[in-house]
Amino acid sequence: MEPLNALKRIFRNIRVFLLMQWYAAKEVFAYRVSASFTMVAIALGPLMNFVFITVIYSVSSGIGGWSYYQLLLLSGVASFIISMAWYFASPWTLVNLMKQGGLDIYLTRPYPPYLSILSLGSIYSASSAFTSIAIIAYALANSSISFMPAIEFFVAIAFGLAAFIAFLLVLTMILYSLFKSARWTQNLMNVFGEFSTYPLTIYGVMGTFIFSLLVPIGLATYYPVAIIYEKTDAFTFFAIVAFAIALITLFRVLFERYLKNYTSAIG
Repeated sequence: MEPLNALKRIFRNIRVFLLMQWYAAKEVFAYRVSASFTMVAIALGPLMNFVFITVIYSVSSGIGGWSYYQLLLLSGVASFIISMAWYFASPWTLVNLMKQGGLDIYLTRPYPPYLSILSLGSIYSASSAFTSIAIIAYALANSSISFMPAIEFFVAIAFGLAAFIAFLLVLTMILYSLFKSARWTQNLMNVFGEFSTYPLTIYGVMGTFIFSLLVPIGLATYYPVAIIYEKTDAFTFFAIVAFAIALITLFRVLFERYLKNYTSAIG
């Protein structure tokens, strides 16, 4: 009976999560014209990297060891990951709720607080995610790839994204406890997004270490792309998944520990 109840809770939580997305979208599109213009403007963001990379490869050989479509895929994946991170874990939204005491209602509901907080991101970011998916599809359509690396590519992105979102939530809580602001988190996110657009190897050993281990954005961007183009060995995929699971578990524990220190408005 217990497994059946656990399964029912899982489906209930999924249903609640989807309903929160639906009502958040309805709130955003209450002002259709304004929301539409905002989403179009945000959707254009990933195209800037597309144009920049196209120009670079039209006047030079680009980055050594990386073809035009390979770097384009990396750029598209990086834009997608950042967009989805904003969608699920907007620092401004979470910090403003904590400062105003608005997070309280989400912590008293009969389903996991972590799930509720993942539902409080920026709906607008979905538009740039769609543009990023279009760039990814374009790059893949013009690349010669094998079946298994393609499967590993999508699986690695999923686990890497989950690890990065978990990291972002913890980072938001830590910086909020120090500065009572989301500004530092926002600025760091911009830095992470900029660095992840290019192969980590160009930043040397230290850069690779920072953006693979300390800041796990490389797990969701660089390594999946390296896998699909077979730039890594056969064990990289399994190492990424295992490491991502370990990070998700660690960051979940840290997040819940910081959340216990939350005491409503300004707390």
